[in-house]
Amino acid sequence: MPETIDAAGIRRLLVRMADKIIANRDYLNEVDSGIGDADHGSGMAQSFAKAKERLMAAGEADIAAAVKAFASGILGGGGGASGALFSALFSEGAKTLAGKEAATPADLAAWWRSGLDLVQARGKAKPGDKTMVDALDPAVRALEEHAAAGFAVQTAKALEAARDGVLATRDMTAGQGRGRYAGERSLGHQDAGATSAALLFETLAAEFA
Repeated sequence: MPETIDAAGIRRLLVRMADKIIANRDYLNEVDSGIGDADHGSGMAQSFAKAKERLMAAGEADIAAAVKAFASGILGGGGGASGALFSALFSEGAKTLAGKEAATPADLAAWWRSGLDLVQARGKAKPGDKTMVDALDPAVRALEEHAAAGFAVQTAKALEAARDGVLATRDMTAGQGRGRYAGERSLGHQDAGATSAALLFETLAAEFA
């Protein structure tokens, strides 16, 4: 039998993701201060606090309903463009998980792949544009490539890839997002959205370590 995570486990994971973002509000603001308005962390913390609130209000929801509630909270939390894109990661995941009582590593990979695809479609960003995609794209590829190895290996590899992606943004000139207005000044600064994405993978890897 493949290893799985049930609805209670998914709800626990989502709460920990929200708590991770909230706890790193000041750090994310600091990262954003290099080429942004130093408010990315504040917006993300507000959105993920609302996501946690919606999730808790949903009670013992099934997997898809829990992820959907979480996504709606992020969207309704006032996090602006970043909030909308991070909401997409979870709203599309809810669709891939519909009807499932538990999720496998392959389901986890499908969830994040669908979310990434929607983020790219809406944000018009590709790898190398110095956005959240630069952490998400390699992390999702790792989820897919290592699904057969089980959750622990899969998520650890995804976290490693996400962190490498964040570091790589320091050597990029922003092509999308608010950072593009900084032009060459964006060089040397890591992207705040990519940093937030990596924090989600930190939580994911810790859940299965």
